Formats: sequence, C-alpha cells, structure tokens
Amino acid sequence: MIQSDTSVAKRYAYSYVRFSSPEQMSGDSIRRQTALAVSYADEFSLILDDRLTYRDYGISGFRGQNSASGRLGDFLGAVSLGIVPQGSLLLVENLDRLSRESALNAQSLLTQIVLAGITIVTLSDRRTYSIDELRRDPMGLIYALINFIRANEESELKSFRGKASWSAKRAIAESEPITSSCPRWLSLNKNDKTFSIIPARAKVVRDIFSLAQKGVSNTKIAETFNRHKVPAWKSDSLWTRDKVGWIARSSAVIGTFVPHVIEWKDGRQTRVPCPPIRRYYPAIISVDTFQQVQTGRLTSNWAGHGSIGYILNQIAVCENCGSLMIISPSAPNGPSMICSASVAGTAAHYAPIAYGPVDAALRQGLSAIFTACDISAPGYGRSRRLSVAQNNVDRARRELLAVSLSSSHTDLLEEMRHTLYLLEQDLLDKADMYQHSATSKLEKKLSEAIGCLSTGRHDKKSSIAINKVIRIIFSKVVVRSKTGHIDLYHDDGKAQRINI
Repeated sequence: MIQSDTSVAKRYAYSYVRFSSPEQMSGDSIRRQTALAVSYADEFSLILDDRLTYRDYGISGFRGQNSASGRLGDFLGAVSLGIVPQGSLLLVENLDRLSRESALNAQSLLTQIVLAGITIVTLSDRRTYSIDELRRDPMGLIYALINFIRANEESELKSFRGKASWSAKRAIAESEPITSSCPRWLSLNKNDKTFSIIPARAKVVRDIFSLAQKGVSNTKIAETFNRHKVPAWKSDSLWTRDKVGWIARSSAVIGTFVPHVIEWKDGRQTRVPCPPIRRYYPAIISVDTFQQVQTGRLTSNWAGHGSIGYILNQIAVCENCGSLMIISPSAPNGPSMICSASVAGTAAHYAPIAYGPVDAALRQGLSAIFTACDISAPGYGRSRRLSVAQNNVDRARRELLAVSLSSSHTDLLEEMRHTLYLLEQDLLDKADMYQHSATSKLEKKLSEAIGCLSTGRHDKKSSIAINKVIRIIFSKVVVRSKTGHIDLYHDDGKAQRINI
C-alpha cells in the first residue's frame, strides 16, 4: 500500500485506461477508470500527469495489441527513455486492463514494468506491485498470476462464443441476411429482411465492368467518372482507382458474400476469407462478365505484385475448372492455392491446397527439368513482335482461304497471295532476328533460375527468377491434389510431371 507523506517529494502517477471494443466508449468505462485514478492520486498526494495519461480505446489486451502497438507500448517506451522517472506509479483499474494474454506473457509484461522501477497499482483492490513490495510479499506474484489466468480464460471463452455465434449465423445465411452491412449499390429492407438494388448505383457498377472488359484501367475509369461528375456515393468525395478496383474484384456483384474471420499470427490480426455464400445478394453482373474481368485482372498489371514471391504466380490453374489459382498468404493453414472462380463464388469447389509441399516439390524437381531444357528450340520465350507477325500471317491465310472458296476474282486472289507472301517473309525475318538476339537472354535467365534452385534460395528475388523461366517454358501448371502430383504443360499439350 502507498503511504501518504507530505514531507517528501511528491511522486508522479500515470493513469492507464483501456477497453476492448468501441461500443464500450458510450458506456461508463472511461468515466469509472478515470475517476478511480483521480481519487487515488488525491488520497496519496500524487501528481497525476495528465499530459502522459495513456488510453487505449477499442484495443484488446487479449492478444497483446495494447503492449505491442497501443498506448501501453508508448508508456513502456517512455520508461526506457527516462521520460517517465523511476519510482513513478502506473494506475490501472484491474490487472486484466494491463493484459488478457496468456498468463505467461501477462506475467512477463508485469515483471518488465516492475523491474523498470515502476509501481503498478490496481485501483479496484488497492494492491501494489513493486520490487520492494514483491520482495516483502512474494505471494503477490501468485495472486497476479491467478488474475491473469482468469482474465485470459474469460477472453478465450468470449472468443469461442463469438466464433460459435458466427457459425450459427452462417447456417441461416441462405434464407435471410446475417448482417445489416451490404454493398453500397444495395439497401436492406429491415422489415422483410431483403436486399433491394439501387438502380443509379447499379448502373455505375455495370459501367465499371463494361469499361474493364475493354481493358480500361482502374485509374482511367476513376478519371472518366470524375470528369463526368459521376457521384462517388459519398458526399464531397471523388472516384479513385482503389474504389474502382474494389468493385471490379468484389464477388458481391454476382450475388456472392465472402465472410471473413479474424485470425492472429505473430501478434497481428488478419482477416481470413471463409468459403463464399452464393446467391446471398441480388446479382447485378453476369457470372461470365465477372469471370472475364477477373481473368483479365489476374493476368495483367491489375494483379499487382502481392504474390510475385511465389514461383507459381500467374501460371497455376485449377484442376477442376481451369481458372487461375490465387496464392493466399493469409489462409488459415498457411499459404494456400485457391481457385479464383471459387473465391469469386462462380464455382462451388472451394478447396484450398497447401502451398508449402507444392513449392518444396517444385524446387526439388525443376532443377532437372531446367537443366535438360533446350532453350533454343522454337516456341520458348516468343517475343510480342514475333507473336504479332505470326497472328498477321494466320489471319491472312484464313482470309485468302475464305475468298478463294467464294470468289473467282483472280486479281483479288493474286493481291492477297502477294500480301501473304510479304507477311510470311516478315515473320521469317523477325524469327531469325529474335532467335539470335533472344537466345542469350533466355539462357541467362535459365542459368540464373538453375543457380537459385541449386543453392536452395527461398527469397523473393530467386522466386521471381524461377517463376519467369516456368512461364517461358510452360503454358500452365496444374496441381493434382487428389493424386499428389504436379503437371507442367508445354504449348503443344505435352506435360512433365513432378510428384509432391
């Protein structure tokens, strides 16, 4: 217990206020915790430092958020820098305000603060935790440990009940909405619990997909909307590429709701997608249109570089439907490959494949495949100019065939044959130039990839190098999860197999 003594220099006290959900802000939590701190400081003639009073609003102590990134973390930093002098007091309502982590972590936090020369005071029971007090009464540590165990168990129970409640909601999702939240082009009728389409906003969504189908970027779509003063659904706000991008990749437009759960990893929370619920919302875009836009987004710069560190990025396709596979680093069981169509809700086979074993098998088997590869053979690393020349020749041949079957105009046929001859010569010239200039570059890339595999490097740069060569040599990769092997397909349909 702190003794009041006006004959000695006054000690500083700092109040720490925390509650774990924003809803508690409207309750009595702040007033109660603050009043207790003020009363205690007055009673024992302490200087309550208002400038460095620490408050964590809506931050949970269950996962250590407050000590890792909240104001309690700021307090610990101030102690280490000497801003908070040794001998000061930290006032908390209860020990569970300090931490609701596991008893071991919570006890470590208390010890860290006490050993820094700070006295912790729990205002509800007037207990003190300091170096001198715990030396005098070591049972105080046992008391604290019991409190930490109880607080953690309560939080674990709340977490379990929250997940159970969410599971129960999912069970009724096909018959009624499970949350009042919905996309901004819809509104919820709370009386009959149905969603209604807002026509003007639905038109904006359809315009986004129409432009996206034509290859218009998110930035250009946003600029077009702003130029034509299309309302951005919020007053005094403009369209941005992020807003457009969110709509373009949201499966809600085809009626699919993708719920998420919060998972914790390395002290940080991550929103992890759950299996999608189809036909939850009224659809305003066709499945074919949505899938076409997603395919374009995943195979162009729209996809970004978030998953470029994986060697199967933008080359793996689903074994069931042939859609591109997304590699999600935040899946519940670690990095996983998930069919983009199933995530979007356009396919029912939502079955994540653990990426780790696939990656390990590829790194073991690709070295032999790359070493035996003849990179100078036709078809590898075809340049854009070469592909355009080939397409021009193919188109001219089809047109010549069509005219020769339906026309007797010899002059026209002769002109078309001459055009085809010129296009074929252009193709041969480009092929010859490309073969000489590109082979050395391809060989360099292949050599780099083989080097990365042989040294066992797993960094992002090596993954990019391997991914580039895979995409040069193969047209697609299919992971056969049921039979446990990986098929790597060449342009001619032939495949090479690696066992997982």
